[in-house]
Amino acid sequence: MTAHPVERLKEYGLSQNEAIIYIALLKTGEASAQKIAKNAKLPRTTSYHLLDSLSQRGLVSYVIKGKVKYFQAASPKRLTEILEEKKRMIQEFIPELMGIAETIKEKPRVVVFEGLNGIKTILQDVLQEKREILHYGDIISLQNALPFIFPQFIKRRVEKKIPIRIICKREDAHKELLRTAKKEYRQFIFIPKNYIFKSSIFIYSDKVAILSLQSEPYYGIIIEDKDYYETQRNIFGMLKDAYARY
Repeated sequence: MTAHPVERLKEYGLSQNEAIIYIALLKTGEASAQKIAKNAKLPRTTSYHLLDSLSQRGLVSYVIKGKVKYFQAASPKRLTEILEEKKRMIQEFIPELMGIAETIKEKPRVVVFEGLNGIKTILQDVLQEKREILHYGDIISLQNALPFIFPQFIKRRVEKKIPIRIICKREDAHKELLRTAKKEYRQFIFIPKNYIFKSSIFIYSDKVAILSLQSEPYYGIIIEDKDYYETQRNIFGMLKDAYARY
């Protein structure tokens, strides 16, 4: 499923209305705030505020002709440039942040994340180390609740050549994942359909992530505990040994 451009821009960090204004301006070309508001189907006053916000982000510029401001959207390539600029700034700041983190002797071992951004953070953490990932549970909710985030997770995992073994029920929705299994470093172990999984478990890097995506509000938990990690690996191993490999 391809995400709507507005949803993609929200993932980038724009608000719903900022994304609508930016796309309307791309379609319109140079235009007055009144025309942009009309095309975006938003109040003129609201549109002014949104255009100002996008201007501060470097995504919109304007010229004054007579007494009227005419706005123009920056090239979509500017989105990537902004991300690269932010990445450079953060990389310069990371040593200082690591220094702060290392001053804490007892770090929390259980962390709860809420909402789509929280789930995205968990999936990014799963890919931090290039070690095999074990996953069992509900894949359908991952596909349904994360139509853009989950495919991006798969893409990044494949780019890093991180293998994954999955235990789940065989579903029609898995056909494409099965077709691309070999080239995407994916291995399935299918269990009987009478098993009911209502969460997704990722076992990785001495951590276990539990995702609840059946219904909103979505949330996830990362447990960093070697004993719990080893227990989950053993559960996965027992299931793997008990059922056929496809």
